[in-house]
Amino acid sequence: MMGALLSLAVAGSAAAEPFQSFADLCLSTNAGAHAAEVAAKSAGWSDVTSEMGAEVGEEFQDVAVFLNFDPAAAAAGLASVDSMEILVTGWGDGETVLDTKGLVLDLCGVMSPEADALVMRKRLADHLGVPPSTEGSDTFWLYSRQGDRFVSEAALADIEEEALLAAARSRSLYAVYVFEEDGLAGLFVGAVRPAEKAADR
Repeated sequence: MMGALLSLAVAGSAAAEPFQSFADLCLSTNAGAHAAEVAAKSAGWSDVTSEMGAEVGEEFQDVAVFLNFDPAAAAAGLASVDSMEILVTGWGDGETVLDTKGLVLDLCGVMSPEADALVMRKRLADHLGVPPSTEGSDTFWLYSRQGDRFVSEAALADIEEEALLAAARSRSLYAVYVFEEDGLAGLFVGAVRPAEKAADR
């Protein structure tokens, strides 16, 4: 399915704007799946969860996938595809995804075959204005929010499980990383929430 969708975008000539889509759909909604999906539908994105949801991974639940164009119309030649962007939302149990019991990770990300990982990384750093953290070869950003301001939470990168749970209970925490795989690049943000506060996903 992914290969067929990628082929639809080959004829496109306009540059994709996946970072702006990520900012609008994921950062501004604090990785809230319902809010992100409502925003995507309002912007004319197409729900393709039934075709692509299983490709996201078994560790996440309630996965939803949207495209920024109508694939049926594009395949029939009824609509042109200038660029292709993919929105993914879902959530994972903290013990499975973060090796920490008592937490839930809400996920929201935007990918595109036309995105450049280095460009996305730079735009993200400029947008957040907080220093990144590293773990092995991975680079990621940890932050909380005070109104419209992003506040660095880099000190949490190496803390123990109990301390992370306590921090998540005291304030909303977020982690962003750059995705690059199978010809796609993009950004994902995870909202780290205590399990008892995650019922409104």
